[in-house]
Amino acid sequence: MPNKFLTTVTRPLLAASVLALTMAAQPAGVTAQDSNLQGDIRFSWWGGQVRNDKTDRIIQLFEQQNPGVTVARETADFAPYWERLTIQSAGNNQPCAITMQTRYLATYATPDILRPLDDLVESGVLDTTGIAEPVLNSARGADGNLYMIPHGVFYFALMYNEQIYENALAAGAPALEWPYTWDEYAEHLRAVQASLTDGVATHNMGREPDAFVTWVQSHGEDLFDGNTVTFTRETAIAWFNYWEALRNEGVTESPEEMVTENSALVEESNLANGRGYATNRPPNQLGSVQTVTNTVNPGATINTRPYPVGPDGTVGMDLGANGIAIGANCPEDQIPATAAFINYWTQDSEAAGIYQSDNGVVAIEALQNEQASNPETQPTQVRLIELFQQVASTADPVFWPAGGYGALTDTLNRAYDGVAFGQLSPEDAADQLIAELQDQITRAARQ
Repeated sequence: MPNKFLTTVTRPLLAASVLALTMAAQPAGVTAQDSNLQGDIRFSWWGGQVRNDKTDRIIQLFEQQNPGVTVARETADFAPYWERLTIQSAGNNQPCAITMQTRYLATYATPDILRPLDDLVESGVLDTTGIAEPVLNSARGADGNLYMIPHGVFYFALMYNEQIYENALAAGAPALEWPYTWDEYAEHLRAVQASLTDGVATHNMGREPDAFVTWVQSHGEDLFDGNTVTFTRETAIAWFNYWEALRNEGVTESPEEMVTENSALVEESNLANGRGYATNRPPNQLGSVQTVTNTVNPGATINTRPYPVGPDGTVGMDLGANGIAIGANCPEDQIPATAAFINYWTQDSEAAGIYQSDNGVVAIEALQNEQASNPETQPTQVRLIELFQQVASTADPVFWPAGGYGALTDTLNRAYDGVAFGQLSPEDAADQLIAELQDQITRAARQ
């Protein structure tokens, strides 16, 4: 079994460091004004108004320190962002600086869409000091080229209502301490359900791709080998049976509510409103979920915990990275300004402090600790960093094929919906999932 880690926010941040591999160096901190730097570059990203405001502040500071450079802003919500980038790429009109994510990288990681960056790193034009080698390598394409510089590492975990948990303990439920197995988590949820007078112990995660990824990897299997689906039929059947057992026992919501909850705004969610004890949401949403909870369910505290481990203690948590790529069409005379902007975004302490790990925990450990120790950092943000440092060294990043994440989301949703609504057996759903997923990935690889 893996070693147990500290779990409370009040304990010190782990000194073991993220991934414990190659993060020894301090960030370079690109803050000096370069009066010779010239350029007019476009920068694209996704996010809501809070992230937009943070991004605008960082751009303003960069422009102040580099008065010869202007940065044009292009922002959108998540799904429209990728649709627009696809259209831009087809027309050779992509921005110079492009926010990119490892789950979608394979779709764009070709030299005619994104500029390979290895030469800029080797020459020192791009600074990767302090970024863990596995995180940096996750930004490589199938051809081995580096296509993005990571600035934030994201992960997935479970959110839960602390008051409901404490009430369950008072009613006799055993404490839940990580690492716990999937079977132990199911027993925990049953004990919580027994203590409830209303609502359900958990959102039904049978159709949730991030939970399924963790299940597959914690059972010792990979999702993909290149463009081939590699998890087994038996593992998929076991996943469907796991959630069907909890659903039939009334520990999760109904199939109809499951679909609604899956797309619910935070304001309408079971977790924020006290109708549910646990769910899966990205930990970087903890602050926003807590803010909404303070309004709709005053007095409730939302916290996060890691996903369960496999029967033999294997941790299946996926890690991904958000970062900045350079468009292949970016003129060579704009590369110095674009690279300086990426360095500023990635390495500068002030910029990182403004962004506050908004789109994944800042990739450099020294900046993580700086943010976590800053008394002005929100407690929910400290928790995001602490939980990341707790589990990151045991994570198992997925190398997604082109279109892989979207394909998994689509096919898993249909397969489990078929089970939950009584249209498919778990066995037939597993066959459908694997066949449809493989078909979508194969077709994406041919495009």
